[in-house]
Amino acid sequence: MCPVCRARFRGATECSRCGADLTMVMTLVASAWRMRQAARQALAEGEIARASELAKRAQQLCATTEGRKLEWLSAWLT
Repeated sequence: MCPVCRARFRGATECSRCGADLTMVMTLVASAWRMRQAARQALAEGEIARASELAKRAQQLCATTEGRKLEWLSAWLT
């Protein structure tokens, strides 16, 4: 979502509605996605504490419903 006008995020570096530069937003979203992937991998490898920390950090960067589920699961397993 565009932080300036709240338009839906469409994966472009510029907001289609207001023209705001969304490069930083895209960077944060991508970083959070990579952290969630790493958290899933850590869970698969039995590294529960690491998975929990990665999921928590990902949610702090970019909160999502799936990320919250991953955070809860890894915290519960800890």
